[in-house]
Amino acid sequence: MKPHELSAKEKFISWVIYFLLQVFARTWRYHYVGKENLVMAASTVKSGAYAFALWHENILATLAVMRGTRMAPLASLSRDGAIVTSVMERMHFRTIRGSSSKGGPAARDELVAVTADGYLPTLTVDGPRGPRRVLKSGIVDIGRRTGVAVVPLAAVADRSWVLHKSWDQFQVPKPFATIHVVYGEPVTVPAGASGLAFGQMRAAVQAALDSTQAAAETLATKCR
Repeated sequence: MKPHELSAKEKFISWVIYFLLQVFARTWRYHYVGKENLVMAASTVKSGAYAFALWHENILATLAVMRGTRMAPLASLSRDGAIVTSVMERMHFRTIRGSSSKGGPAARDELVAVTADGYLPTLTVDGPRGPRRVLKSGIVDIGRRTGVAVVPLAAVADRSWVLHKSWDQFQVPKPFATIHVVYGEPVTVPAGASGLAFGQMRAAVQAALDSTQAAAETLATKCR
């Protein structure tokens, strides 16, 4: 399947999203927890790369948090994925197209390849269509094939609009919100993990991300 090509209207929508994100992000404050886990993860392989795992609902805040980094996010081949890609490319991220359902193997190979150059594969591990907060196996396979550590990431605002009709309960931080960014303990997937062992590593990443998300939500709730 070929990536969706943006129409003139969709290009305008992507510009609006990019503009609003830049405006909002200038008002947000950021509280970081667990930066030492990034140092630990970077020491795992020679290139200093590691992979981020996050839930789909946290995309917007994460884009702001990751400005200026060597993030290599995965975006789907769909219309929505094309719009998000347009926004992310304006932010100078190395976006890779594909998803768990379409274009997955080729995209995963590219995500594996870019780790050699120190890029950070970043996956919304319950995307692109859910179920919400149920981890798919792609991030575990990338860790197994590259040796990079998987870092759970949660970015939760103390005040946000929630799109309740969306499958992921998408979060839009409000202006002047504080975004609590928690980096969980890195998970390293053994190169030979398969079968039951692979399933156990998938469960380990799921548990680590659940814990990281809970920690960020607790911090955000205390600040309300």
